Amino acid sequence: MSALQPASLNHETDAVDGKPEKTSPPLRVVHIIAGLGQGGAETVLFRLATAPGQETEHIVISLGGEDVFGPQLRAAGIPLYCLNMHSPLGFLKGLRALTRVLREVQPDVVQTWMYHSDLIGGAAARVVGIPAVSWGIRNSGANLYQGSPKARMVAWLCARLSRFIPKLIVSCAENAARRHKQWGYRADIMKVIPNGYDLSRWHPDQQAREEVREELGLSLDTPVIGSVARWNPLKDHPNLLAALARSLHRHPGLRCLLIGDGMDSSNETLMRLLDQHQLRESVILMGRRSDVPRLMNALDVHVLSSSAEGFPNVVCEAMAAGVSNVVTDVGDAALIVGNEGWIVPPSNAEALAGAINSAVDELGAPSWQARHEHARERVARLFSLEGMVKNYTQAWKTLTAQYPPKRKRSRQTLNVLTDDSGNKTRMLMFVVNNPAFFLSHRLPLALAAKKEGYDVHVATMDGPAVSEIERNGLQHHALPMTRSGTNPLQELQTIWALWRLFRRERPELVHAVTIKPVLYGGIAARLAGVPGFLAAVSGLGYVFTKRDKSVDPVRWIALQLYRMALGHSNSRVIFQNSNDRDVLLEDRVVKRDQCILIRGSGVDLNEFQALPEPEGPPVALMVSRLLVDKGVREFVEAARISAAQGSPVKWVLAGSPDPGNPASISDQEWQSWQKQGVVECLGERSDIAQLYAQAHIAVLPSYREGLPKSLVEAAACGRAVVTTDVPGCRDAIEPGVTGVLVPVRNAQALATAVMELGEDTARRQTMGEASRRLAEEAFDIERISEAHLDLYQYLSR
Repeated sequence: MSALQPASLNHETDAVDGKPEKTSPPLRVVHIIAGLGQGGAETVLFRLATAPGQETEHIVISLGGEDVFGPQLRAAGIPLYCLNMHSPLGFLKGLRALTRVLREVQPDVVQTWMYHSDLIGGAAARVVGIPAVSWGIRNSGANLYQGSPKARMVAWLCARLSRFIPKLIVSCAENAARRHKQWGYRADIMKVIPNGYDLSRWHPDQQAREEVREELGLSLDTPVIGSVARWNPLKDHPNLLAALARSLHRHPGLRCLLIGDGMDSSNETLMRLLDQHQLRESVILMGRRSDVPRLMNALDVHVLSSSAEGFPNVVCEAMAAGVSNVVTDVGDAALIVGNEGWIVPPSNAEALAGAINSAVDELGAPSWQARHEHARERVARLFSLEGMVKNYTQAWKTLTAQYPPKRKRSRQTLNVLTDDSGNKTRMLMFVVNNPAFFLSHRLPLALAAKKEGYDVHVATMDGPAVSEIERNGLQHHALPMTRSGTNPLQELQTIWALWRLFRRERPELVHAVTIKPVLYGGIAARLAGVPGFLAAVSGLGYVFTKRDKSVDPVRWIALQLYRMALGHSNSRVIFQNSNDRDVLLEDRVVKRDQCILIRGSGVDLNEFQALPEPEGPPVALMVSRLLVDKGVREFVEAARISAAQGSPVKWVLAGSPDPGNPASISDQEWQSWQKQGVVECLGERSDIAQLYAQAHIAVLPSYREGLPKSLVEAAACGRAVVTTDVPGCRDAIEPGVTGVLVPVRNAQALATAVMELGEDTARRQTMGEASRRLAEEAFDIERISEAHLDLYQYLSR
């Protein structure tokens, strides 16, 4: 896909009494076309998009390549995407790119051109939530059976889908509109807008006439007819050549220019026809040319010999250039010519030859000049470029008024938002299950992103902490998310809600944190076509903590969900420890180049300062939700062992049960600990820095972690650590330097390690000083934020 060229897309303001007045953004229209070769639809699209004096923003998407008009569109400053959907693989890639482009561009209207683009482009637009879709009919439909079976099938499909996909169908010709209605196209939304022509480009030019004829070795007196048409069965060149052979009997000096794709000596069928009618000396093959307005002036008569047309552009172009016209009665050709040309039945060489003879006979007569003047006036009156632009613009405005975009951002430049100072912003959306967790673990990062210029949104469950999120200037979206995940219908509802949220808000980047948001957010982001996805794997979940290595269906399901969630083509996965990364690498869930190691969510070193240890008996503090897999029971049991041995260590527990988590201890067990008095139960606290300042040792006997924030904060406060030798916990310390590792699920070992550190003040304080240095080197929130901002920039580039 080619890069977008954002030319001429900034919006200006009008001045009133010397003060700038904001104006509503102009209409943004995305045109989708099968290709940009030398054809009638491509030509009209180019004229419409590049016409001067209009406010509409035009963006062009070619399902093919740049071909003829691509470079010209770029030169005119029209943003262009080329999807190169030539092969089956290219089609699949292009289809995905198409939906992504439509989401990024956020057009008011999608205007498609021709059957394939109507079907593919129209369907893609509706899938991404753009209601204002306008189809473009460029084919008369006559003799469609002579086209490819695929074209017939697509037209048949379009007729049946016309009641569901488009809200407007624009036909270039009355004849085409009538025939398509008969096929079953929705009649009440059909509108005819004839093609328009720039008369400053198409006009009589005597100098061009003389130069071209001199180049071709033709005198000014030689009667010259011509046809500008690609080699195609519907253009019926055999009919033209058969008529020419007949006309040569009356006008032996007559010459014919054939201009267009396939009009060269490499076309074996064409050469056989010339030989069959003995026309090699009378026909000049020009091939494809980019200077058709200049070449048209060399003709006396232009001949349209087609067996089927919609609205034949070339007839209007010839009339505007002051050239006589002979046309077959196909499409709207007769309507265009009126009384200013000759009209004959299609596929009738005898009649066509008679009309050519009559036109050539008129050369130089007084009526000849008058006919040309009237023809040019007719084009100016009925088929001007200004009129076509006005008609399309009015149709699009009416369509947008009836079917406004579901969400319309204030768009200052294409694909990005712009604030008042001109800085580009992109929407970043955090997806987290618990709003309180977001505040404790990701708020500093969100504020850093906001300061950097991102439009930061937060999607979480509802709860009391939401008001604090909004007080920080972040936009919040409530999700129907549960903590336990025991009801499959509720889980599907969460994925559906996320998909709808992403479709509606269209974030450039989603940053999902913790297990459910990563799994469900990743799946929804892929389905919704979110451009970038960042997953923060802060732990793989309790199913990965099991020591039994036998086949586990729950673990297998979890791996499949991780594969779906982390399979985004533009994604990175942040791991807080190498073990979690290696598990998913070993199971081929992620690729190595996706993986990023960032140690934790960071800590504010100004808020969590290293203070001297307090006086008095040593205090061992555990800060955690009261979950079984956090080792909270081992902590309480270790406290019992310590008390039985007469140790002076005071064991303090800060945290509360988490009813939404299946691993939580019960309220009854929590209340029994409070009554027993073996540990001091503080409940849930927010003054963590103050608690560590009053403690001597930080304890966390968890079964598995990502990288525990409580130990990061303990390190910042300069406290020695006792924790388990498991992934995440071991990554939060430097064993033997900043803390001590003990076996998991071993209360005796935990009690021994804590009591020994409690008695060895010098060792404990040395470890505390090393902990602070580790926090400064590895856990500083500014460094962590900078690493994340680099990832945001990479994924949303």
